[in-house]
Formats: sequence, C-alpha cells, structure tokens
Amino acid sequence: MESETKKALFYITGKNVQHIGCRLVITRELIHRGFKKGGAFNLPDGRVEVVLEGTEKQLETFRKDVDENLMGWLDKYVEDRDILTKEMFEKIKNPGIHVSPKLEYSDELLVLDIGLFSHSLTFDQVYKGIDVYKELKDAINKLSNTLDKQINKK
Repeated sequence: MESETKKALFYITGKNVQHIGCRLVITRELIHRGFKKGGAFNLPDGRVEVVLEGTEKQLETFRKDVDENLMGWLDKYVEDRDILTKEMFEKIKNPGIHVSPKLEYSDELLVLDIGLFSHSLTFDQVYKGIDVYKELKDAINKLSNTLDKQINKK
C-alpha cells in the first residue's frame, strides 16, 4: 500500500559535511515538504545522518532531491545567510558531498518530531556542555565555601 508510513535513513558523507549548514537546509526542506517527523544530525564519525518518516514515495523523492540539490541549497544558503564563507563552500565542493545511494528502511528507527531534530547536537557538543557544567558547579561550590569562610570569620 503506497500511503503506508515507513521509516528510513540515509547518510551525507564527505570531507567537510558537518558545521556547514547541512542540518539546517535538510530540516528546512523537510518542513517545506510537509514532513511531520524527521531530521538530520551530526555523527561522531563525521557523517550527517538523515532520518525521516513518510510514504515510500515521499522518502525516495526526498533522498533523490537531496542527492541532486544539496550543493545548490548550500550555495543559496551561503548567498542568503552569509553563514558559510565562499571559501568554505569551495572547500566542500572538492572532494564533494555524497548522499547514500539507497535508503535504509527499518520499522525500529526512532523518528522524532521534526522540531526536536532541528536543534540536534553532536556528541562532542554534549560532552563539552557537560564539562562546562561541571566546571561551573565546581566554581560555585568553591565560591560558596569561600563565602562561608568569610562569613564565619566575622
């Protein structure tokens, strides 16, 4: 049945595919195409994983469009948002960005609401956040101890 909802994923690979706007343009395209669930996030190995839910036709069409248009979307993003420098854009063109040739279907995939994935973090960012939190906690405890000593002196 064509209208049956399926879950699938594919990967975007290349030398420089993270921190260049891939997640943002993928999420923007998913939203514009009416997807309710799906998103893109950085993997620790340097790939970007795209997870989505929809009919088989929607999923196949989206993967194909990403394969054919991602560089153009990023190019437009550079011009419109000035987030990527032209130098960065030229850098990712060679050796280029590659999109998985096939979707990997699995009913076991966890595909969250599209809004949740739009703010995804890499594991490195999470770990950095945890380290900062620990440093802040230690600094607050140290300050609290110092204040207690000062108060007790009086």
